[in-house]
Amino acid sequence: MRITIGITAFNEGDYLTEAWNSVLAQTEISWKAIMILDGKAEKKTEQNFDNIFHPSLKKIKLTENHGPYYSRTLAINNTETDWYCHLDADDLLPENMVNNINATIEKYSDIQYIIGNCLYFDKKYFNVKFHKGLNDSKLAYTLPFNGQSPIKCELFNQVGGYNESFYRGGADWDFWLKVLEADKKGKIIDDIIYERRYRKNNVGSNWVSKRHNMVKQLIDYHTKYFSEDAKKNICYSKSYEFAAREKRSIGQRKEAAKLAQKALNFGNKNPNLNAIIVEFEMSLWRYKLRRIARMI
Repeated sequence: MRITIGITAFNEGDYLTEAWNSVLAQTEISWKAIMILDGKAEKKTEQNFDNIFHPSLKKIKLTENHGPYYSRTLAINNTETDWYCHLDADDLLPENMVNNINATIEKYSDIQYIIGNCLYFDKKYFNVKFHKGLNDSKLAYTLPFNGQSPIKCELFNQVGGYNESFYRGGADWDFWLKVLEADKKGKIIDDIIYERRYRKNNVGSNWVSKRHNMVKQLIDYHTKYFSEDAKKNICYSKSYEFAAREKRSIGQRKEAAKLAQKALNFGNKNPNLNAIIVEFEMSLWRYKLRRIARMI
């Protein structure tokens, strides 16, 4: 077996069972699995974790809460196969994922990572994002593909794994910048290899409003990639923009306006930033009417 599928869980409830069922539904059964339950997990998630068994599954239950990147690192360090494929407990794998990854490894034996397309979904909608990989210019301000892309375990160790400074957000982005700077060889495939659930209050959405606080540190860690001022500026600009939009969505208009102005100062031309500032300057009753109108 070449592949271990790692699942990390904390507060996903019945989504954990759905994630595990997507592993069982693989058309090719040549996989191993490891499941990590972070400490102080939500009760329903823990119950589902306890009720999952399989001969090819290893389970680890933590007593203290360490966060998703610690749990993922633990999963990788306990992997006995050459390749590791991560699955968040609220997401799914398409049924032919293992088959596609094995076929790619068989054809390109010298690669260390695989980037494929990703299906995003919720109860009503879905769309597929086609990824360009590490050469995508959007890498300057975000991770423009699925951060859980399959990797060789040796690659994880060669680039130093996840930086603990970014365990609360940004560790995937930092990791893949390290892969790019190390000039590691991978393969982009035109297949859907991951299905990501749109879900409020997950780790990713909570981090968006704070990302502007860590981009300077990220830039300092990756001086080679961010050697051009244009990349630095767009990194700051878009990070302030994303945070401003997130603050706006939850009604924190004063903080949203401050962040929007900072994004404009870095040359961001998004007209929504001016709209955020206008909202802060309008009267409270008018602002509330506008928010109600957007919800209708």
